[in-house]
Amino acid sequence: MATAPGDRLIRAGVVTSVAGMLLALVSLLPLVTDVELPSLFWALSMLTGIGFAMILIGLARKGRRRARAQVTVRTAAD
Repeated sequence: MATAPGDRLIRAGVVTSVAGMLLALVSLLPLVTDVELPSLFWALSMLTGIGFAMILIGLARKGRRRARAQVTVRTAAD
């Protein structure tokens, strides 16, 4: 099965966003417990935004590809 352009980027973005969300939850532990975490967890929780950007770029690539395919079909039909 052939994958459309952007499919792999969307999947990687989802994985990155979920990892970032989990790290964000872990980085909130010091607010409710006495656990001290390194500030690296705050930096890694920014993966959520990076993953979201990856998803948007993948969707844009997929949409451009679909639009080009529709133009090609319309041109061939005329």
